[in-house]
Amino acid sequence: MTTLRPAGADDPIDELDLRILAAVRDLWTAADPPPADLVDRCRCAVALSGLRFAPKSVAVCRQRTGSEDVGRITFDSDSLTISLSVGVNRDGTVRMDGRLSPPGSHDVELRTPDQRLCTRSDVHGRFTINGLRHGPAHLVVSATDVSLTTPSITL
Repeated sequence: MTTLRPAGADDPIDELDLRILAAVRDLWTAADPPPADLVDRCRCAVALSGLRFAPKSVAVCRQRTGSEDVGRITFDSDSLTISLSVGVNRDGTVRMDGRLSPPGSHDVELRTPDQRLCTRSDVHGRFTINGLRHGPAHLVVSATDVSLTTPSITL
């Protein structure tokens, strides 16, 4: 079978090719721009590379009680469940209250593109991280025999 190739198909890329590619890029940037936080999301993903375990299921709901808007998120795996309550403080920062099941005192790390905040859950599996900035974040919980990494959430 013979394949027909247009004249010049094997020529090096020239100025006209570059102008056409730039026009296509501009067209797609206008029609479907990348998310504003794409670079931050990529940084979070790179920071998480090499971690051992991710949850099997995620459940998310939003609850409005009075003037409070609270997000509830549950990350579930075979050996560990992380339940989070995420709300906005009066000063605009974010508060995260969490509970681990089975309960126990474990290292908890919140990773954002520009910081890592570490705490430890109490013997009942409860922890709080307060004063957070809005943006993408991941949690890493290191229990005795497992390290659970959550998918990215937006605070």
